[in-house]
Amino acid sequence: MTEHRDENAGGKAAAGSTAPRHASHMAPSANATDASPKRDAKAHPHRGRRVAIAAGAVALALACAEVAGAQYYTRHFVPGTTVNGSDVSNLTESQLASRVRKNSSAWSTHVTGQGLDLTLTAADVDLDVSPAAYARKAKAQTDPARWALDLASPRHLEVATTVSYDADRLAAKVKEAVDAHNQTATPPQNATVAYDKDAGKFVVKKESVGTALDATAVAKAVEKSASTLRTSTTIGSAALSQPTLPSTSKAVTDAAARANALVGHAIPLTHDGKALATVEPATSAGWVRVADDLSVTVDQDAIATWAKDALAKRVAKSDEEHDYAIDSAGLAKTIASRLEAGSDDAVEVPLSVVGTRPPESAGHEDRGRHIDVNLKTQYARMYDSDGSVIWRSYIVSGNTSEGNGTPTGTFKINAKRTDEKLVGADEDHDGEPDYISHVNYWMPFIGNSVGLHDASWRGSFGGSIYAYAGSHGCVNLPPARAAELYKLVRVGDTVYVHN
Repeated sequence: MTEHRDENAGGKAAAGSTAPRHASHMAPSANATDASPKRDAKAHPHRGRRVAIAAGAVALALACAEVAGAQYYTRHFVPGTTVNGSDVSNLTESQLASRVRKNSSAWSTHVTGQGLDLTLTAADVDLDVSPAAYARKAKAQTDPARWALDLASPRHLEVATTVSYDADRLAAKVKEAVDAHNQTATPPQNATVAYDKDAGKFVVKKESVGTALDATAVAKAVEKSASTLRTSTTIGSAALSQPTLPSTSKAVTDAAARANALVGHAIPLTHDGKALATVEPATSAGWVRVADDLSVTVDQDAIATWAKDALAKRVAKSDEEHDYAIDSAGLAKTIASRLEAGSDDAVEVPLSVVGTRPPESAGHEDRGRHIDVNLKTQYARMYDSDGSVIWRSYIVSGNTSEGNGTPTGTFKINAKRTDEKLVGADEDHDGEPDYISHVNYWMPFIGNSVGLHDASWRGSFGGSIYAYAGSHGCVNLPPARAAELYKLVRVGDTVYVHN
């Protein structure tokens, strides 16, 4: 009862006075605070044990999963794994070996890139694969204990040692395709030496790669695909044929220096001792040749061609017995030697005889204006009153073998006519003239029977033609020469015929 009371009294006090209750909330005792957890623990005595049990169960499950996964992936490939680019997720060694066996017999690789398009099959290269060894080598690269890590970050395996092929046949197939490609491809260009007009000197031109392929480099790329059973091969720029001589090569820069030394000065040219022209460096640069082996030479043929084009008409000349023309080969040789020696000494342009005529007849100086017909040399000249030759030509005179030689002596042109018909005598007494010839230019000097005229029926003049196929006595002339003489001759001009 006392305990009960104590309780009731305490209860009454709490109910009869608000102050003690307020004081109890504002300042709880330390004992009351310390006692709260003890009451919770007493209220949930099994909570900590359950947490521990749950954590242990999770750990056990994870351990079991790890062991199970390791056991599974001892025989299988982890998902996401590739071998030579082929997905082998969850395959066993035997399954991979079966796939390799099947795929290898039907294997081919499509080679593309840099303009090449080629397909090679297993039969083309005698491809042979050991499927079991292939799969075994691939699986040997895995670690079952790492399966979880490999699952998160898949592995990409390479296997090559079990594949064999005929490298010679492969190289031959590749070379055939590359050779066909290169027929229309741009080959690589080595660094070269060329004359730069703007710079006024020889400079080094940088090398270039082009589009031609290197068969050896392409074969290596295909071999890699064959050894790893890849079905596509991409040819990159590394397989392009490369220049063998870069612009940084000392050999190239030395060649440029040698070329510039050849054209470092001008060479004056003279004709008859007088200034004719000057070979400037810009001109001589066109004659310098830098070969593929970087040898530097002077092209004498090019100099000779230039001399003919630029100088021939300016130096050509003639006298009464000779025609002179430029000796282009001789000039080229001399200019080349000057360039090679670094000399700027003047060069006299050499001439050579390119045509000759019979010598003039003795005494022509005293005959004034006249036509000189030399039957011995079969050559005729017309002199003006001052003694200068104003016309000349080879002739065919009368046929001496038939007694029709042209009469000798001093005569006068007695007429000038065009479009003339010449009618011969009837010496064979057949009642018909021995000949009837039409001529365009007729200049008789013995009656109307012997004269100078064109002979279009003849193909050549001069020489000894007169002795076996000469005329009936007239002086035959080439048509063009007859036309020239007809314009110059006057009736009354002297004709001097002699041997």
